[in-house]
Amino acid sequence: RVQPAGTRAPEVKLSMLPADHQIRQLLALVKQIMPNAGPTGNLSRPLTTTEQDMVLGFSQGIFKRLYELSLAEPLRLEALVALLESINSFCPKLGKDMGTWATYAPTNTEPQRRLHRTVLLLLVRSRLLAVPELDNFLAARTDNGRSHIWVEFSLLFIRTAFMERISTPSDFPKLIDLMTRIAEGKSQATAQIVQAYRKPILRMLEETGSRAHPSDQSVGSASIATQPQPPSTPSRAQAPFSFEESSSLSMTSLNTLMQASRKVAETVEVSMQNDPANARHQVAALLDGWIRMQTESGVPDKSLVQYLQVLQQIGVGKVEESTERFLRLSTLVVIDAVLKSSTTAADGTKSLNHSFVDMYSRLLVILFRHMNSGGSSELVGAQRLGVLNKILGSIVRSMMWHFEKKKSEQSAWDQRPWFRLLMNLVIDINKPDPAFENIRLGILSVFGAAFHVCQPLTMPGFAFAWLELVSHRHFLPNLMLLPEEKGWNIAHQLLMDHFLFMEPYLSRVELNPPIKKLYEGTLRVVLVLLHDFPSFLCGYHISLCNVIPPNCVQLRNIILSATPKGMNPPDPFTPNLKIDLLSDIARSPSILSNVLGPIESIRAHLDSYLKDGQRSNFLNGLIPFLYKEGSRELHVGKVNSLVLYVGAHAIARLHSAQFSLSRTPEMEVFQRLMELDDKGRYTCLNAIANQLRFPSSHTHYFSCVMLYLFSESKSVVVKEQVTRVLLERLIVNRPHPWGLLITFIELIKNQRYGFWNYPFTRCATEIEKVFESVARSCMQPNAQRGTLVGGDDQ
Repeated sequence: RVQPAGTRAPEVKLSMLPADHQIRQLLALVKQIMPNAGPTGNLSRPLTTTEQDMVLGFSQGIFKRLYELSLAEPLRLEALVALLESINSFCPKLGKDMGTWATYAPTNTEPQRRLHRTVLLLLVRSRLLAVPELDNFLAARTDNGRSHIWVEFSLLFIRTAFMERISTPSDFPKLIDLMTRIAEGKSQATAQIVQAYRKPILRMLEETGSRAHPSDQSVGSASIATQPQPPSTPSRAQAPFSFEESSSLSMTSLNTLMQASRKVAETVEVSMQNDPANARHQVAALLDGWIRMQTESGVPDKSLVQYLQVLQQIGVGKVEESTERFLRLSTLVVIDAVLKSSTTAADGTKSLNHSFVDMYSRLLVILFRHMNSGGSSELVGAQRLGVLNKILGSIVRSMMWHFEKKKSEQSAWDQRPWFRLLMNLVIDINKPDPAFENIRLGILSVFGAAFHVCQPLTMPGFAFAWLELVSHRHFLPNLMLLPEEKGWNIAHQLLMDHFLFMEPYLSRVELNPPIKKLYEGTLRVVLVLLHDFPSFLCGYHISLCNVIPPNCVQLRNIILSATPKGMNPPDPFTPNLKIDLLSDIARSPSILSNVLGPIESIRAHLDSYLKDGQRSNFLNGLIPFLYKEGSRELHVGKVNSLVLYVGAHAIARLHSAQFSLSRTPEMEVFQRLMELDDKGRYTCLNAIANQLRFPSSHTHYFSCVMLYLFSESKSVVVKEQVTRVLLERLIVNRPHPWGLLITFIELIKNQRYGFWNYPFTRCATEIEKVFESVARSCMQPNAQRGTLVGGDDQ
């Protein structure tokens, strides 16, 4: 049974639960209790008819239970759908019956339809429903546009599915065609339905790039001018690519993030319109009383208790709506007071009096500490986390409303009071305190979720303050030092949020002053991680490299130079160094990034090819898969994942038996990638170079691959590009990855590669001087020309 999550129930999702959580452990038990489960949890045989009927009956009971739940607690819904997903892997007929059961779901009232829509989205995401059948069903229910209820239902369903990347427009051709015809007045929908849904349909079609006619505007042509930008952002004419084209995110995801602030502001606006007439005056009076208490020499405990009792009398801490209203209005009142205190100095700079914010933040910390009903330490901890979630949620929503309000008024938005408020909470709540130790992970998770919501892509005007908050010594180090690395995934998510915002700007040749300052701050944060938590950068190097543009060589070098704690690699300039004799060279590195995600759709075919190498048509279809959707440009994330996955497969093969490096399906994949055009080949070689890091089996193997591609390629262009990829990473300031140095030294020292015989090493005086300079730094005088990588059979 999934217990209610209390005040945090609407925010708790299954993805937030750690791997050792009881719910996840219960879901994992399905593999042990299914009658046709093998000892390893895999499908061992088909179900008998009796067993199948029993399983389907049990599953139908779970399905019915879904429609007895509430949208207010998504954890229960997700947990039950996850249970059905696990059962489906042992009972394939479940997926077929699920579609039939869904047609009988209750949809008579609006709440029932909202719940049904959410359940369908969860089932589609878990691949428990056949999407073509669902497309047919919903298209039929709309009655060619005549059913007002089902047109609205279907529109909201597919728009959510597209925006959340559960499905793509190509999955719902009939609904897309119907929606297009409704918008163009070519369906049998009434004039009222066309008028009501034409604009939402057109907006959905434009957001998802699913306009039916070629004359319509494509996804990639959206103007960057419509997007929120940081101060002094260069115009589109100054950049070689648009914001969208320079981002790793899809247009849909970018739109979702960039519109999030506006949507939250609209929700807050509705709440404000529903506030009682005297609500703001009442909250202001309560705050005035608190400030008077703070200005006295000392606040006696009795006065503090009385003040908290007054808050409870108006529903704060007891009634959800009253608590939200007090936190929202009190935050806005305090921020307005700080902004009105602004004074202008002789040099034109404006200073603020933050005393109101400081006193208000002390009140919020007291509410976090004391606004609970008591009980066991676990119960009190859960209640405190609920209060903190409300506090930070109200602050972030109010900040977004304030940000959007100023934007609509075309006036400057001052981030400083919001930064001061959040900074005070970060410091006061994350300071060492025995009372909070049992909920330390929960506290940091709530802060991390709040920062994720107001990330720079959502609120670019808060980008500088955001980076300061995320990297603060009371937050980031606390995350990194949690036992069993439980905070690393939160830190990784926030770092990815920041890099995704920076990525389009860093792709440009010149950075404007604000972005340049932000980049300097980014380098400092990454250098701190390199110094204090190098294993974190080692584990997440793939996902971080996915969002770092190719021209950011030094930033990428910093990440790839990370060496796990306790490892002390030998000096790469040691004469006659044999890296295959190092103790660490046979160990596989820890990979924490999601490598399989980008290539999941071809993984089965890839595994089949790597197993026997017989499916020659696989290589022909591999290259088109690597392109971005609707583009001839390679998807960097797919290429990085493919290269690492193929390499890991090859290492396992080489460990299990003696194989020549050249006679493997894995090398055939790498050689096929070398047949791409110059830009595509450059991307693939960079993906290989990203694995040249600290001593490990990956570094050893990919060093051999890089040298093999140079040695065996019949094209001088390939040899030149291999040299370029290695050289451009070496001519920047240190640090340089250990494996990169090892590989380049081997390339220029070992005579079997004939490096200095190729014309590109002396095609121009400037180039020749660069090679000579790098060679002098990489080759020590009178060093013997030994083989570093080991063995002659590459």
